[in-house]
Amino acid sequence: MILSKIKQLIKSLIANALYYSGVLSYLKQKTLSNRAFVLMYHRVIPMSLMDDIHSTGGIVTEASLFEKHLTWLREEFNVLSVRNLIELFDAGGEIPSASCLLTFDDGWRDNYEYAKPLLEGHSVPAMIFLPYDYINNEIVFWQEELLARLLALSSSGDVRHQKYLQALTGLKVGAEKQSLRGYITNLKTKSYAEITTILNDLRKVQKDITVDLSQDRYLDWEQVEAMSQSVISFGSHTLSHRILTQIDSQEAEHEIQESKRLLDQKIEGGVNAIAYPNGNTSADVEHIADRANYRIGFTTKPGYVSNRSNILSLPRINIHTNNSQSKPLFLCHILNIF
Repeated sequence: MILSKIKQLIKSLIANALYYSGVLSYLKQKTLSNRAFVLMYHRVIPMSLMDDIHSTGGIVTEASLFEKHLTWLREEFNVLSVRNLIELFDAGGEIPSASCLLTFDDGWRDNYEYAKPLLEGHSVPAMIFLPYDYINNEIVFWQEELLARLLALSSSGDVRHQKYLQALTGLKVGAEKQSLRGYITNLKTKSYAEITTILNDLRKVQKDITVDLSQDRYLDWEQVEAMSQSVISFGSHTLSHRILTQIDSQEAEHEIQESKRLLDQKIEGGVNAIAYPNGNTSADVEHIADRANYRIGFTTKPGYVSNRSNILSLPRINIHTNNSQSKPLFLCHILNIF
């Protein structure tokens, strides 16, 4: 923890020196000449609710900091919508220098509660990618549910729960969130069948325990409709959010095509953009997306967008509280300094 704080302090000092010396301004002009960047957000949460959510810090931005991001983006960059970017590709000309787009993955309910008012207040367009099966549904992503259930085991006074926790994770009662998240991260290499088995077993063990996942829910269709009347548009994040390169081609095709068909029925004007879950894509996946009539696709690979980029495999830059706590740090992250 102390080492992490020291590293963060060093980064802040370097970022401030680069910003106030004018070096960042020079690098911005050079790096983003006829290029755009796409920011990838997930969750926007007020500080008062941080302890109530079960997502990793790598996808969470504190709400008051997010508002600062919007101010900085308006000050420093040419803010585009996804529709603007598609039109630029269609026109075949150069992308305006230092352009940027905002996107959100997963369709968290906090996007409606906390991000929407801020985006509207700063007139910043954004696109939210929806995993269709989770919208208007009480289910949550397996990572959040699993962490909530492991925390319940870790704080349990029941000896059976304590033994189950140690047998499952190798951790003892009292294990903190960070240790439990490490176990969950390692599970990402397992098959969906194995993860589902672990979750189902946990649900049986905890059948008499209420696990609070109220702050980890997703949007409903009324919220989507209200957001679509503002500066926010929507794209597909497939049906089940399964990683497309880890399932067979027929399943991937169903995830891509059916999510578009269903979203076209729910959203006025339909959807023409897709973000691949976890950013994983391939030539085959992009071919399916093309045949399904998506105009643009996004990964999670960092980088910049030019008129020579593959429009169905565009890079994005992940933003969260820990890499963007000040304007100099925010700009350094965008410019790939650290």
